[in-house]
Amino acid sequence: MDSPTLLSELAFSTPETFFAYCQENANTTGVVPHPSIGGAYAPPARLNALEARVRSNSGYAGHEAVFFQANALSGCLFFVFVHNTVRGMAQGGTRLMAYDTLDDLLYDGLRLSRAMTEKNAVAELWWGGGKAIICPVDGLANIDAERRKCIFEQYGAFVASLNGVYVAAEDMNTTPEDMLTILSADRFVTCLPPRAGGSSNPSPWTAKGVFKAMLATVRHVEGRDSLAGMSVLVQGVGNVGHTLARLAAGAGASILAADPNPRAIEALQNALPEVTVVSGDQLFDTPCDIFAPSARGGVIDRVAVEKLRCRYVIGAANNQLVDDAEQSRQLQARNIVYLPDFFINRMGIINCANEQYGYLEADLNTAVEKIYADVQWLLKTAGAKHQTPYQVAIEQAKKLAAIPHPIWGHRGVRIIQDLLQRKF
Repeated sequence: MDSPTLLSELAFSTPETFFAYCQENANTTGVVPHPSIGGAYAPPARLNALEARVRSNSGYAGHEAVFFQANALSGCLFFVFVHNTVRGMAQGGTRLMAYDTLDDLLYDGLRLSRAMTEKNAVAELWWGGGKAIICPVDGLANIDAERRKCIFEQYGAFVASLNGVYVAAEDMNTTPEDMLTILSADRFVTCLPPRAGGSSNPSPWTAKGVFKAMLATVRHVEGRDSLAGMSVLVQGVGNVGHTLARLAAGAGASILAADPNPRAIEALQNALPEVTVVSGDQLFDTPCDIFAPSARGGVIDRVAVEKLRCRYVIGAANNQLVDDAEQSRQLQARNIVYLPDFFINRMGIINCANEQYGYLEADLNTAVEKIYADVQWLLKTAGAKHQTPYQVAIEQAKKLAAIPHPIWGHRGVRIIQDLLQRKF
């Protein structure tokens, strides 16, 4: 007979088994608070295993709370990761994603929420960092229009129950229409369609910011004012990558593209007939001037660094490096200029923040130009200090993230404590 310990480990091995475990134990909603916030909070015994799993994850450090729900009506796990609310409520995208293991889900969410703290801080927004994941336990293939509406209604109700400590936004596999469905149950959401007073899909603005970072970098390093004669390899040509490729092509670059989705490749080929398609197994071995990771994160590890045949890594994806500090040093040792993603892909969240007090596109144009100036400052400072751009950027992010909201202070912690007192 299997031991109780083994049964517990099996229950926490995949999103599907964890979902079933929650349903069977009548514990479908819970929270893992930071010990300093939770105080006397004692989770139900059935949550101890999840708590240990979250806190042992390499991305956990600094998180204020992780909320979850195993939602039977939608057949999904909802996870909200609240990293830091010093500057304001936790804000970051909600992604719809299937995962092979529960640990993969936790690793992704924890790293992404931390990156949102860094991104919101360097963007000087009065928001903290958070991220959310909706994980259908039966995968993405079985989501029709009716079920999709149910998923985002149920998810909206879950986010509403958090009393504003997290503000949702569009992200991978979610749309402004999904955000509108969330709004039917929860007012803490951004990236709504324009007809609802929102800023809509932030992807074009994210691409514009990364493109400006490319221009600023080649200007600083090579004295160029365009990408003429250069090659840009865009990995992932979905919403952001497609726009980024077209912007780079418009500046004179030749475009190479890699994406496992044939429809995304076809759409780019229709827009840019001269694009060169690169297979996934040739991604790091293909010569190019700029490598632009613009899909999921974690694509560059120490092995990939040694394979890369580029001069710059400037992309839109979050968490591109498996180990930020180590791989950024490795890249610099190979004379490859790497721009930290949280420093340059911030226009998406700036777009979302812009709708909070009335949408003004002129503000976004100003923010895009600021990325150009900030990248030149970053590279100049890194050179003067003999540091990597990542070291300078993360130091700046930590300094800004420690500044409390000028009106509300560190209100997010008080909300979490209130939720705990009410035995969330």
